[in-house]
Amino acid sequence: MKSRAGFVLIAMSITMLLLLAVMGLAFDLGRVYIARNEAQTFTDAAAMTAASKLGRPDAIAQARAAVARLPMRWNLGTREFSGVVVEFSPDGVRWERDPKDPSSLIMARVTAPSNEVEITFLRAVGGPASFTVPARSIAATHPVRLVE
Repeated sequence: MKSRAGFVLIAMSITMLLLLAVMGLAFDLGRVYIARNEAQTFTDAAAMTAASKLGRPDAIAQARAAVARLPMRWNLGTREFSGVVVEFSPDGVRWERDPKDPSSLIMARVTAPSNEVEITFLRAVGGPASFTVPARSIAATHPVRLVE
C-alpha cells in the first residue's frame, strides 16, 4: 500500500504541473489573441474612416484628423497605439503617405505598428518574452461589388 501512495503523490504532482502549464499557455495566447483582435478592429475602423473622407479637396488632412479622433487603445485598453501609418493610393498598387494629387485617391491603408504583447507564463519555460501583434487594413471609397 505504501508504494501506491508514493505513486499517487508523484502522478498528482506531475499532473498539477502540466495543468498549470496549460493554463499559463491559455492565458498568454488569449492575451495575444485579444490584442491582435483589438489592433485589427482599430485598423479596420481607421481605414474605413479615412477612405470615407477621400474625394474632397482637403481629403488628406480630413482623413488623418478622422483617424486621430478614433480611440487608439489596445491591450485591454491599457496602452495606446503609437506611430500609426496612414497611406493613400489611386490604384491599390502605389501607396503614399503624402500624395501630391488628392483628387485621384480612392483607397486608404492604415497600419498599426508592431505592438509587443508581453508574455508571462511561456517565458518561464523558455518561451519568448513577447509576441509582435501587427495589423493592417485597406478600404476603398467605392468597394467592388460581386456579381451573382
